[in-house]
Amino acid sequence: MALHGSGRIISTIKDQVYSVIKENILNENLKPGQRIQELQIAKELNVSRSPVRSAINELIGEGLLESIPNKSVTVRRMSEKDILDAYEFRLVVEGFAVQRVIELMDDDIAATLARFREQFTATVDYGQIQEYVRIDTAFHEYLVNTAGNTIFKEALGRVAMMITPFRIFSLSSQQRFLDSIREHTGLIDAILGRDADRASDICNAHLRLAKEEIIKHLRSSIIA
Repeated sequence: MALHGSGRIISTIKDQVYSVIKENILNENLKPGQRIQELQIAKELNVSRSPVRSAINELIGEGLLESIPNKSVTVRRMSEKDILDAYEFRLVVEGFAVQRVIELMDDDIAATLARFREQFTATVDYGQIQEYVRIDTAFHEYLVNTAGNTIFKEALGRVAMMITPFRIFSLSSQQRFLDSIREHTGLIDAILGRDADRASDICNAHLRLAKEEIIKHLRSSIIA
């Protein structure tokens, strides 16, 4: 399995095991459908099986792993319907967040959005795609966090985590990558300009296009 960790200091052994497994799922070192072997992980990480079992159960609860009755635990496969459901949810939550951020606009919010804009425009090289995904994730989280709805925030965190391994497929071409940057900067400009209708249109179009690219990848993988 050859798990790889980031070297971050984690407070407990269970938290450390959880962090390593989760990181390997999100970076696709552990692939959808791959079996999670408790004993092997314990040996690789030089820990007992108990913290590994606790970490696995937590990841099952978060939706990154799934337990197949009487068989095994595997990395969750996302079906086309799962992706559609996730993006329908994002449309509702992030549409609300965009409107709410416009209502709450102040100098601090404007300054933060301006910094995100600068970061997006600084990642126009296709080789920076991983950095772009990091900025993209932070930006969307910021909108929802700023909107202030705790239930939306917690639910979106779980949904976003589940689709993270697939998000890179929404940027499968350099043109789509560049278009996505323009969509984000356009969305920020609309929010800063307090143009709620335009901001909503851009947000909806961006999420729809991302969803379509991921679905296209899933279908091509099935055919292949």
